[in-house]
Amino acid sequence: MSRGARVVGLDLLFMSVNFSALTLFSTLSAYVSKYLGVHGTLMWLAAAVYSAGIFASFFVGHSRFTEEHPRLTVLIAALLAAVPQIVLPYSPAPGVVVVLRFIQGLVMMALPIFSAQIGMLYSHARPLALGIILSGIFIGGLIGSTLGPLAAQSIGWRGAFVAFGIAMIVSALIWIGATPRETLPKPHEGEAAIDRMVVWRKRFTIVWGFTFFPALWIIFTLAPLITFIIGSLAKHIHYSGLGQLASTALEASYVAWSIAIGGIAYACSRGGTTPRQLFNAFARVQTACFIVSAIGLALALEARNLPLLLLSIVLIAVVQGTGPTFWSTPSTAYPRELATIAGYALGLISNSAALIGPLTSVALRSVSIYALWGTMIGMAVWGALQTWIASRMRLPIEELRSIS
Repeated sequence: MSRGARVVGLDLLFMSVNFSALTLFSTLSAYVSKYLGVHGTLMWLAAAVYSAGIFASFFVGHSRFTEEHPRLTVLIAALLAAVPQIVLPYSPAPGVVVVLRFIQGLVMMALPIFSAQIGMLYSHARPLALGIILSGIFIGGLIGSTLGPLAAQSIGWRGAFVAFGIAMIVSALIWIGATPRETLPKPHEGEAAIDRMVVWRKRFTIVWGFTFFPALWIIFTLAPLITFIIGSLAKHIHYSGLGQLASTALEASYVAWSIAIGGIAYACSRGGTTPRQLFNAFARVQTACFIVSAIGLALALEARNLPLLLLSIVLIAVVQGTGPTFWSTPSTAYPRELATIAGYALGLISNSAALIGPLTSVALRSVSIYALWGTMIGMAVWGALQTWIASRMRLPIEELRSIS
């Protein structure tokens, strides 16, 4: 097995195992509500602070420590998710559960390291490799929603939380032990080291960071809320278990599109030989993803039968294809020595959607389902326009090379 395939496999394993465990909170929410008293407003708050924890993970990871100690950073990220996973079913108070869910969001500290790894190992195939890795988020969701209830029946719901928590630690130890040292990102040392804060001084960082903001707004809205909002959207479609079917279709589509769009971006970029050519190919694919997703969102409003509704969900899920293209940028648009820190900066900007997206969506849902859906359509259009604007800008790697 090549080094690249090995790294992709290990990163995928880490993401899949961790997110299968993190899915248990919603999959086994009936047990959490019954035995820990987390229900109503507190349940919504736990979901919201988990998203806030994801945002905080990029803020915490934006340090020299993460560049100098990538293995330790991945271990810390796993422990911050796994320990609360094990402790959560024994929480003495509902408020403790909310705090633990916030801490679990810090698991995303590992993602910019994975992005930097792929940047070192691949050029044209970056989006495909990252698409496979990011699909682990939703593969984990499918595993957790399927095996979670079975585990709860066989070893108890508390045992299920503990077992999945232990699996998270094991996956991190496998990653640490099996990842070749030469594939780990390294900080640039010596006199040639570039000022790390130059990343924030580049207007491109802010503009490109916000291209992923609309995608995450849509993803963070639909992933936890689709079972609640699909019924009111499709009142005329009478199907038992419509919410669960829509959720499964969405998760499976996220997995498929994450890999498929990564492959399409790879194919579109194969003729490129410069960072500009590679970036332009990725940006074109990302723009197309937003446009298709907007069409899917609009189609869902007009769906009058189950096949059309499922088709709209499949099209909406194309927005996940922006993940591979967006996360290919740190090692494409920036010098290699800045790839990791650029990843944390871009992640911090884009994941600000996790802070306000879910809460705003809940508020819009209370006003009207059309207000909620219309906002998501607007987000998809914004994402396409923002990506086009960013594609017209000079890349940091081009600016820094011209200076040197």
